[in-house]
Amino acid sequence: MNEARRVQSMLGVLFVVIAALAIGVGVWLRLTPAPPPPPPKPPSEAKIYIPKVNPQGEITYESKPVKIQDPETAYKEVFEKLVRESGIFPAGTRLLKAQVQNGVLQLDFSADLEKNFTGGSDDEAALINAITSTAGSFPNVRQVQVFVEGKPIESLGGHIDLSQALPVTRQNGSQ
Repeated sequence: MNEARRVQSMLGVLFVVIAALAIGVGVWLRLTPAPPPPPPKPPSEAKIYIPKVNPQGEITYESKPVKIQDPETAYKEVFEKLVRESGIFPAGTRLLKAQVQNGVLQLDFSADLEKNFTGGSDDEAALINAITSTAGSFPNVRQVQVFVEGKPIESLGGHIDLSQALPVTRQNGSQ
């Protein structure tokens, strides 16, 4: 009987060790966060939106497809093309950086954007709408924040508040 009791004691200790180990692994798994999902790949094509004045004097937007050459630099490629081809950005404006963080596309422009902007409220609205509509080409972008030389700006012409990120405008018009 002594031998049977020793085996029972050893089995009891083994059971307690296994139970403690299982509880520890369970706690560790609950406390360890899941790895973040990989960022979505940009589409192979985007659209830039170029402001045009129609015969009635209203601003409309012509969409123009842009083939993305390098997915790593997709945002910069598309917005550089918008700056070059839209005719709405002030002279000398360059896009310095474009990146997405938590669904917010951060566009960092040269100081020429702010320094050389001379338009009124319609020009300011056309420029900002061109940016937010173009950003709508990227499904993972929900908002756009405009920076100049790495710093957020209040406004370009004093008509639109740019101190906060703006919602993007999707192709179908929804935000």
